[in-house]
Amino acid sequence: MAKEAKLMKASAWGKREFEVGSIPDNRTIRRWIEIGELQGRIVDGAAWVISTEKWGVSAVVSQRVHQLINEV
Repeated sequence: MAKEAKLMKASAWGKREFEVGSIPDNRTIRRWIEIGELQGRIVDGAAWVISTEKWGVSAVVSQRVHQLINEV
């Protein structure tokens, strides 16, 4: 990847991707990262999500689209 992806707090990502009242707990988002459902990092126990991740889009597809956009 030409550029390193930026990370955002799991709580901020949850608020961006889900409706109020449906935002998953940070522990759930962390588990999604750990099982590969969502791209991100666990740093000192805190969950961070790659900012380009969109819920409902495969992490592999999302990563490839981001790569193609950055090739321009």
